[in-house]
Amino acid sequence: MSLPNVHRDKISEGRADYFVTYQPADGRFVFAIVDLVFPGENIDSGRVARAMEDEVMLWLRRYAVPVMVSAFNAKEDIIRVRPESPDCHLMGFCDPKSGQVVLRWGLLKNDELPPEQADDEYLRNAYKDIEYHNQSDIRDAALHKARRTAHAVRTIVLFIIVVPALIEITVHIISLSNEWIHHAFAGVSIFKGVYELGKRLGWIKASAREKLNVEEDRKMKHYYWHCERNPAGFNRLKVENFERETIERTRKDFEAISNK
Repeated sequence: MSLPNVHRDKISEGRADYFVTYQPADGRFVFAIVDLVFPGENIDSGRVARAMEDEVMLWLRRYAVPVMVSAFNAKEDIIRVRPESPDCHLMGFCDPKSGQVVLRWGLLKNDELPPEQADDEYLRNAYKDIEYHNQSDIRDAALHKARRTAHAVRTIVLFIIVVPALIEITVHIISLSNEWIHHAFAGVSIFKGVYELGKRLGWIKASAREKLNVEEDRKMKHYYWHCERNPAGFNRLKVENFERETIERTRKDFEAISNK
């Protein structure tokens, strides 16, 4: 078995009540992976099982490569279509001798799959209409991006920390030899002190932005106090927020794929 040293692009397609992503077999997987996502609330396990069987047949007709199908709900939790069995994945492949499709609920071992259907040349022919990228190119691109990011971070740190400090030192040195600049800086310092004192004594009204910042700080302290008193409730709230965001993202993905 000679796995190709490439990464192949996913295929996404919409159906009536779910959407599909097909990950071709490549250097990462010895078989193709098909994920069915059902964004609806009321999911019928029988309907899901039939859809999984249909998708196996569809993708094997399109690409004669061993495939594993799984189904998920809007929360990205796997759907157990057979309550009486722990097997929630459906695998299938085309028998190279008989040409018949072999289906099995559960996971097949690698040595149970036709070894010739994981060969580099075989997959290149089967997936000739799918874009692919060499792993070395992907690794080089990732390293290049990491270097660019590190350079950008160093530049930002330079401008945020070093440059202001140099400007302040330069201005301070100049002010030592220039009486006017020295008095100007002293005046600014005095003005800032008077301004802060005026705000504390109520002579100067806070701006709308300052009021908003104070209110946000008050809310954060208030929420933190309650979270500290009830960490279990806070964890439940986090889970509910994550689930709600996941459901919303899943439904948006379904709409986007269906509208292609």
